[in-house]
Amino acid sequence: MKIDISHLRRLMSQTCVRAGIPADRIDLVVAHYLDGELRGKPSHGVAKFCFESQFFAQRAGSPRIVREYGALAVVDAQREVGPLSADYAVDLAVARARAHGAGIIGMINTQRYGILASWPERMAEHGMVGIAMNTSRAEATVSGGRTAVLGVNPLAFAFPTTDGSVSADMSTTLAPMGVLWEARRAGTRLPDGCFVDVHGEPTDDPEAAQTAVVFGDHRGFALSLLIQVLTGSLFGFPMGHEVSDTWSTGYTFIALDPSLGGQHTEHAHANTLLAQTLTQGVMRDGGPIRLPGEAAKDRAVRLLRHGSVDLDPAVHDRLRVRAAGDFTTD
Repeated sequence: MKIDISHLRRLMSQTCVRAGIPADRIDLVVAHYLDGELRGKPSHGVAKFCFESQFFAQRAGSPRIVREYGALAVVDAQREVGPLSADYAVDLAVARARAHGAGIIGMINTQRYGILASWPERMAEHGMVGIAMNTSRAEATVSGGRTAVLGVNPLAFAFPTTDGSVSADMSTTLAPMGVLWEARRAGTRLPDGCFVDVHGEPTDDPEAAQTAVVFGDHRGFALSLLIQVLTGSLFGFPMGHEVSDTWSTGYTFIALDPSLGGQHTEHAHANTLLAQTLTQGVMRDGGPIRLPGEAAKDRAVRLLRHGSVDLDPAVHDRLRVRAAGDFTTD
């Protein structure tokens, strides 16, 4: 069903008010989840806002640094709302990068956010190369496997150009777990080959599916393993089956200063030339090569211009329930 974006903003804002989010922070929370919806990632958009808003009232304080050394810092988010804790981590990473050339921030004990791309894009706005990643409960297996051994372990990055940023946002599994959760709620089938049952057999039945499958065979496995270490043992956070819930999930935000403290100022221009070279490449159908994230950003701009977005009626109903103050029904 077509829904006015202004209507969604109003319901989401009402939900935040009911949950006790500070008034001056509501716009950031709403904009973050709405951006995921507009970019065509419904599992990380309004539906995820409805799910995560159940926990908004559990926030226990503002994020704080508990350990630090040079460019590195470890943050206890004190169960802060996901977009708010990520906003803090981004600001801290950028500040460290300005002082040390790099800011490497590990964060734990936080609620979840939606899409990852928002955070490295924020770093790129400051002229930084930005990276964001996180682990999760052991919910992923390797190609051909049936035992969950790693988190879904998503990764996003962004780099500045003279005309905004180029960014990518990806899970290291063929589909994120949010796809499975929403399929169970909606009673829809899963995409082929992305999940396996308890026997390791591929299934599109959301009730039978148990584990997400890592992409790219051994290459995806190796990348997921690296992300696990960078969101785990690097900061003394749990890994693998030690990740038991939201609060033991590790997050990492990395900002890198390509100017070397102002000594080199041509990086954005160089990135622009690289992006132009890539888009001059031609696809088999004759069209140009599209940069990562470009289609999603274009979609968001187009929908904002039109003022409406398609939304599952069941998700709209859930949002209306949240806006009315019901944080238990799901």
